[in-house]
Amino acid sequence: MIIIVALMSSCVHSEKPRSGSATAGNKGFAHGVASGDPTEQAVILWTRYEPIESESAKVDFEVSTDKGFETIVAAGSAKAEAASNYCVKVDVQGLTAGMSYYYRFKSGDDYSPVGKTKTLPENVDRLKIGVVNCAKYSGGYYHAYEELAKMEDIDVVIHVGDYIYENGASKPGSSYWPSTQATGRQHDPPRECISLEDYRTRYSQYKLDSSLQKLHARFPMIVIWDDHEIAMIKHMTDPDTGEKIPNPNWEERRDNSIIAYHEWLPLRPKAFETIYRSFQFGDLVNLMMLDARVCCKSEVTKTQASLEDTSRHIIGNAQLQWIMDGVNTADADWNVFGNQLLISLKGNGWERWQGFPYDRDRFLSFVEANPKRNFVFTTGNAHNPHHYIVLNEDKTDTLLHEFLPGSVSSGNNAEKAFYDPTILAKEEKRLTEAENVLWFHQDSHGFIVLDVTKEELRAKWYFVSTIREKEYALLEPYAYRLPSNGL
Repeated sequence: MIIIVALMSSCVHSEKPRSGSATAGNKGFAHGVASGDPTEQAVILWTRYEPIESESAKVDFEVSTDKGFETIVAAGSAKAEAASNYCVKVDVQGLTAGMSYYYRFKSGDDYSPVGKTKTLPENVDRLKIGVVNCAKYSGGYYHAYEELAKMEDIDVVIHVGDYIYENGASKPGSSYWPSTQATGRQHDPPRECISLEDYRTRYSQYKLDSSLQKLHARFPMIVIWDDHEIAMIKHMTDPDTGEKIPNPNWEERRDNSIIAYHEWLPLRPKAFETIYRSFQFGDLVNLMMLDARVCCKSEVTKTQASLEDTSRHIIGNAQLQWIMDGVNTADADWNVFGNQLLISLKGNGWERWQGFPYDRDRFLSFVEANPKRNFVFTTGNAHNPHHYIVLNEDKTDTLLHEFLPGSVSSGNNAEKAFYDPTILAKEEKRLTEAENVLWFHQDSHGFIVLDVTKEELRAKWYFVSTIREKEYALLEPYAYRLPSNGL
């Protein structure tokens, strides 16, 4: 079933030119501020401060209940050091549940921009969650980030992966070349990221973007990685034999990517620790951020035998047990998952949950055994927005809904079809005939807002009309109301 909804545009926006330089008065804090991983009494604050003439600098922080910093409720100091690429992360404790706070950093006479964040509530009747993913810098402007940052009542943003891309520069003949030509946005360094310095430079470039800085400064963000942040190619092709052989540099490259990820993003786990984690919004929403990429996933083999091998995993036994324990302990009205890879059925699905049926079947059995738990997946990786449903084995009941926002700027099907016009027609036919697809779109970039109450969850998709021009319109193409226990 496919639902066609007309695009409705609002006012046209004209974006000011971006600059890679720091704003006046914030010269040492060129990368802005960010917050993330809130708890009821704490939140992670992030910034980067690069001193001009030393290897380290003292950086003070202040947290206030008002934007003018008349009432300081927390303060302290940290160090910006070359060893951590001058990134500063502080875990501010002793805050009040469900409160909004303003924060800033200071070194000498140099102040950072002011950020706003929010702790998790003890009790809440309504929650709004922004969902984003797949933001390739060379793909186009971050208008989706810009528009999400303008929304007044978002409580938290979740990023379900591909915050950066490790690829080299766009080249003529690639699907990204028209965007690079139109915007001038090209990857730095212009090669694929391998070294720690490569990854640090790439994060620096992304976080100089003014729209991304606005989003981080406006709301706390909860992140999980996908495949482009973290090096995942364990094997390479032997140029002589064509066989797959171990990649001798893979572990070093993987470690470099993990170190940079933890330096540059406001998450609480340390590098090389378990990254899947949960957040409790009263008894309304249990948010669980999954790791279906790094911690537990077996290598994709694309054989029938692999589908029958119970030792192969996508989330692993420990994470699956953590999910089940977390759902039961939270006892929330809604269980929302931040997830990298499609759990719905699509094609062969070797790389996705479908290619690891032992884990998928056990998880869905747990879902089916708990029909009143309201399971909802928000899934990244795909560059086109979709609304899927997951059916039980007999196809008589819906077990969960899966919402994909589509990309912020990474290439969608329409852009890929520039060099292969058959893509759109093939995908249109497949998706139209698919019984588990309620809606999709092939030429869009944007985000989702989940508006959650005890009675219902409303998912609303937002698009921007272009990512290759500074002027654009905001579009509202599709919304879906999911009643509690109404799957």
